Amino acid sequence: MKILIPSDADFNYQECKKLFEDNQLLIEDYEKFDNVLRNTFFYSFLIDGKHIGCIYFYEIDNKLYVNAVAYRKTHLTNIDCFKTSLTWWNCDIYARTHHKTAIYTILKCGFKKVANNLYIYER
Repeated sequence: MKILIPSDADFNYQECKKLFEDNQLLIEDYEKFDNVLRNTFFYSFLIDGKHIGCIYFYEIDNKLYVNAVAYRKTHLTNIDCFKTSLTWWNCDIYARTHHKTAIYTILKCGFKKVANNLYIYER
């Protein structure tokens, strides 16, 4: 697994941007891609040189939230990537989603539902 951030020389900007914009409505993030890069902790995941997806963390009202976007048919690999990214933080992490695949993923990673479309990973 290779993890890139936007400041890495070989960061795959065009791939990440296309993946984000193609799935923007599903992930309910209406920011411009460049704003997401500037205002979040953004990570791009590659397995054997192949781009798998992106995960980004951001803060709202002193709470850490996570959002992610990934290619179809990479679900099991994305669970591993997502679990890895959760180990980088020592606080509770929230996720908002109504998307069934995303809900399945976050529940498999240890999140619990706390409200309608709101989930928490407790540390």
